[in-house]
Amino acid sequence: MLFLTFSLLVPWIAFYRAFLFVGVLPLIVWACVRRDAYTGISDRSGWLAIGVIGYIAVGTFVPGGLVAEDQYQIVRWALSTGVFVLAVLAASQRWLRQPLFYARILVCVSVFSGVLAIANYLWTDQYPARFSGFGFLSHPILGPASLMSLWAIGMVMYRVDESRSRFDCAIIGTSLLVVLVVVILSQSRGPLVAFLVFVFAYSLSAQLVSGKAKRWRYFWWLLGGVLFLVVIFTLFFDDLLARMTARGLSYRPQIWLAVLQNTPEMIWVGAGMASDFTTSEAGKLLYQQTGVKIKHPHNLILGAFYYSGIIGAALFLSLLSWVVVRILRLSGWYGRRVRPFALGLFVMILLLNMTDGHRVVAPPSPDWLFFWLPFIFLVGLVRYFESKEI
Repeated sequence: MLFLTFSLLVPWIAFYRAFLFVGVLPLIVWACVRRDAYTGISDRSGWLAIGVIGYIAVGTFVPGGLVAEDQYQIVRWALSTGVFVLAVLAASQRWLRQPLFYARILVCVSVFSGVLAIANYLWTDQYPARFSGFGFLSHPILGPASLMSLWAIGMVMYRVDESRSRFDCAIIGTSLLVVLVVVILSQSRGPLVAFLVFVFAYSLSAQLVSGKAKRWRYFWWLLGGVLFLVVIFTLFFDDLLARMTARGLSYRPQIWLAVLQNTPEMIWVGAGMASDFTTSEAGKLLYQQTGVKIKHPHNLILGAFYYSGIIGAALFLSLLSWVVVRILRLSGWYGRRVRPFALGLFVMILLLNMTDGHRVVAPPSPDWLFFWLPFIFLVGLVRYFESKEI
């Protein structure tokens, strides 16, 4: 929890990276040695994720012509990514035993981080440039995606415990507005679409699991929310919306098509995570077409395919598919009520990583927060409710 908080509030990268290895790593090693079932570290989906990470790290040594130093750097990234995955899995079990308490913490951290970043953005007179905050929020696309993922986890946990108060309703309403403003100021269309889809799916899910008396209330809240968003967009952010639409699709279709048409030479094992996409056949073609050096495939699944080949992409898709199957299999009263919210969170993860995510293995960075954090939380959520059904 402290690592997540520091990563959105503290501008010094070395600080929260050091906290990860000094504070989190020893606890994870201790839990693995003890084989503590309470932490959830023994979950098979969690270890399948570790297996995918390990395969990608080892696979980068197969293609020839790569720099050895870069290859060993991928191994270090894989180790730190694995530590983060196990830490989130263990933390999720703790959070779900006190869902209301930790939902409040996660959503409040999102609100505080967003408000601080917005204040800095306005105070330093950055408007109408693209939004930039502290820590992981310094990136105009990946930062809002990271903030949104942390907030969405808190929102899902609010549905695990139904004993919400007016205070919680105020927190939820405030957080919705803050996250929306951050996403709009970032002028990033991918996070904006993912945010709107998640909010719609969340509202629809709330109607599905509520009694008939509450469904009309949720309907009017949803309708009012849509009208409110339309007014906000029209009155205050019309110039930013014009900037968004003026950028078109930012070469995304060309990038994806170039990756699919110019596959790695070793298609089964990929080009290796240590390879430079800009010097690949796809990268050269894109530079000729756009005049811009494209650094990566801008899609997490295509990134898995390009860097780790058909085998790596198949393993990665198997991991995603298995977690979805486990969500759909949830039964019991609690499992059925949380299932639509879990699916909504999964859809949000896919949308966030459809246009910008590209690294399954990464150093401590926003890549962790908008893929591994919400995805492994879903693994922990499923494990928690599966254990309640036994």
